[in-house]
Amino acid sequence: PHATMVCILPLENDEVGGNEEQLGLAGTNEVSRANDGEQMCSELAVSDQPSTPAIGIDETAALVVFGNEAQAVSGDSIATCRVVASDENTGDVKNASLPTNLEDPNPIKGMLEFPEPAKGEHLEDLENYVDTDFVIADDVIEESTKFMDNSEEQQVVFPKIVASGNEKGMRLKPIVDKVVELSGSVCPKVIYIGTASFDRTDKFLLFTKAFSDMGCEIRRLDVSEDETTPSQDEMQELVVEFPDVIMCSGGNTLHALIRWKEVGLDLLIKEASMKGKVLCGGSAGAGCWFSSLHTDSLRPDNAKNKEHVKNDLTEEELADWDYAKISGLGFVDAMFVPHFDATGTNGIKRSEHAEMMMQRDPSTPAIGVEDNAALVIIGDEAHAVSGDGKATCHILVPDESTGDVKTAPLPT
Repeated sequence: PHATMVCILPLENDEVGGNEEQLGLAGTNEVSRANDGEQMCSELAVSDQPSTPAIGIDETAALVVFGNEAQAVSGDSIATCRVVASDENTGDVKNASLPTNLEDPNPIKGMLEFPEPAKGEHLEDLENYVDTDFVIADDVIEESTKFMDNSEEQQVVFPKIVASGNEKGMRLKPIVDKVVELSGSVCPKVIYIGTASFDRTDKFLLFTKAFSDMGCEIRRLDVSEDETTPSQDEMQELVVEFPDVIMCSGGNTLHALIRWKEVGLDLLIKEASMKGKVLCGGSAGAGCWFSSLHTDSLRPDNAKNKEHVKNDLTEEELADWDYAKISGLGFVDAMFVPHFDATGTNGIKRSEHAEMMMQRDPSTPAIGVEDNAALVIIGDEAHAVSGDGKATCHILVPDESTGDVKTAPLPT
């Protein structure tokens, strides 16, 4: 397609009406373009005219448009583009930066929704759900296998899991190959569940890219908000009947688990897994399969419109959070620790904090998975896979006599 860098985007439905070129600078009239642009949006919102979002472009950045799709490009790895939108009722203006690390353009309509916060009462007090038990009871196994004949039941291996330490792992060939191998199909059918990333289209396109490039049929299930949640019959077909692979995004695990429980998706995933479907994902989409996980769900910018949150908070506020141990769906009895070799924005290493958690509660062993590695589970067997030839997984076991936690890497 023909790419054009533009200052005004003339869409048929006039979704974009303005552009704040050189957003970060003041003009010769000493008025900040950014502040003036927000004021324009605010005035438009409370006027009789329909509210129109604007796209602001920093100096040394560009917006590249491909028909109804676009992507932000940074010329210096810092500058970017921003969506500036206002609330028609209050006139409040929200400003959200567009990511510049996307490999492919995204639908413009989805980009314009970046400043909109996610809905859901639980998001106001997410910490109140940390102690919720999301583990699915064993009697669901009996229900899901009740209607399987003996030959089918004998052939099914449960569970089949590929749990990557980060989202990028699901695009690395050794890990992708393992998912394909376990599916039993050269070109598996994939259902993508992006609840943890609040069903953002940019995350969907990035997360499924490796499978899309293979020509796999990929469907998408959005349940982050009530308006997009299908009926139970539709979800049954999408999750249990259609796929060879169930792929879950990274993001906010606690939000995802709450929504799955609310709409009954957790039970459908369990039913599908009992029929031999491959469960896979990175970060949040990996930890959800375990009985518990080490999570950063309470991080202030672990939100749908995290770009807007980052604009609003100081560095100190963004770093003011702590990890939490939460329940998962319980397919594997262990605590999953993603990003095991990484340090959070709170300045605390995942590996060290996980060891402290185990010292306080040594009841369950833990599995730490580094970025670009994955833990593969087939029934009651497991092994580590490195996506880059270096990353691996670690077993954390408490010493009952001393209370110390012993960590050992797994061979890949």
